[in-house]
Amino acid sequence: MLQQTRSKTSYEELLSSVIENIKKQGYENIRADLSDYESPYQLIGQTKDVNFTPDVTATKNDGKAYFEISTKVDNPNDLINKWKLLETLATMKRGKFQIFVPHGHMKFTQELVKDYNINAEVRKI
Repeated sequence: MLQQTRSKTSYEELLSSVIENIKKQGYENIRADLSDYESPYQLIGQTKDVNFTPDVTATKNDGKAYFEISTKVDNPNDLINKWKLLETLATMKRGKFQIFVPHGHMKFTQELVKDYNINAEVRKI
């Protein structure tokens, strides 16, 4: 998730909600940036000046899934690149890519997913 979203106090609450949701879906080995969990691995680009860290990762049925929390941003280019990368990794690792959307951010998220042909399951939280 982008730094400006992490600085909001409700980020931890959203992350906890996402984790509860994916536990109900049967995922295990959950990694998240919360005190009770190990942090997800950082993904480093080839040029080493672009680094992405998924909000949550988990495994299910020998596949690795990636989960993101979507919020509106002024310049979505980094977000689009991150989502495309996570979509590709999820496909390579026989997993899913899910984007969880808080109230008020659904239209923004759906437009990005559609406009940039991102194969992700979009879910409300």
